[in-house]
Amino acid sequence: MREQWAAAWSLTRRVAMAGMLAAMAAVFTPAQAQDVYPSKMIRLLVPFPAGSATDVEARFLAEKVGAVLGQKILVDNKPGANANIGAAEVARAPGDGYTLYLATNSTHSANVHLYNKMPFDPVADFTPIARLTRNPLVMVVAKDFPAKDLKEFIAYAKANPGKLSYGSGNTGSMAAAQLVRSMASIDAVRISYPGTPQAITDLLGGRIEFIITDVAVTREFINNGSLRALGVTTPQKVASLPDVAPMAAVGLPGYDFAAWSGLFAPKNVPADIVQKLNKAFLQVMATDEAKKFFADIGLEPDVSTPEGLAEHVAKQTELWGRIIRESGLEKI
Repeated sequence: MREQWAAAWSLTRRVAMAGMLAAMAAVFTPAQAQDVYPSKMIRLLVPFPAGSATDVEARFLAEKVGAVLGQKILVDNKPGANANIGAAEVARAPGDGYTLYLATNSTHSANVHLYNKMPFDPVADFTPIARLTRNPLVMVVAKDFPAKDLKEFIAYAKANPGKLSYGSGNTGSMAAAQLVRSMASIDAVRISYPGTPQAITDLLGGRIEFIITDVAVTREFINNGSLRALGVTTPQKVASLPDVAPMAAVGLPGYDFAAWSGLFAPKNVPADIVQKLNKAFLQVMATDEAKKFFADIGLEPDVSTPEGLAEHVAKQTELWGRIIRESGLEKI
């Protein structure tokens, strides 16, 4: 009898122990799953069309960072409404680290000053991961435009008020052109496009007269003579356009403008995933290959911690408010 009781007790203990181990496994499985992030493909949403500077940047980073993380990163273009459409989709996505967003100053500095109603909160609805680049712009006209330099352009625009039109495919190009209008006291008509490539097509086709936009999408046309560069928007020259002077030095003293890009995710992404992503992206940005790639397309690496990106957004939002007020743009 005693032996039967002991055997039964031993079986009971084993069953109880097995149940306890199973419960422990269930409790710790989520943590273990986080440890192996990423375990599936990551989507990197770009709020501008294919061929835009942000798209070019995203495709390079997706390939290189995907190799570091050991998972494919798929670039997904969702353009429209000065990037608000794509940003709103990211804001609604789960904060699991499998949806990322390559943002610019459009959605995370400028649009709050341009739209009466925003479909997302650029701070509360996103998790900052890393600042990535600073983006000088370049002012271009078609090769047969009457003015040969910026001073001649300003003189021509003043002699033909309201007769020139310019394209804008994002808030950077829009605000940069508005600053030229206000600083040079010229009158020109803005034509809005879903993205920069469409504006470039119309500029080449003679349907608009000028645009101020990313070096990455204009350099090829500048180099082959299809477009003429009148100046870059930063006080210093851009490495990939060594023969193009700053606009501040050739007709608009004090002109200084640059866009930026940064990596975000939806809100509530776990801190360990944020740090893993920050480390992977900054590791790629520090390589000689990345430095050459970005120099060739006119972007400047300008990286940060997640906290640094959050601080940057706050400062840039204030700065863009001033830029937009000075440029005379009104909310829509």
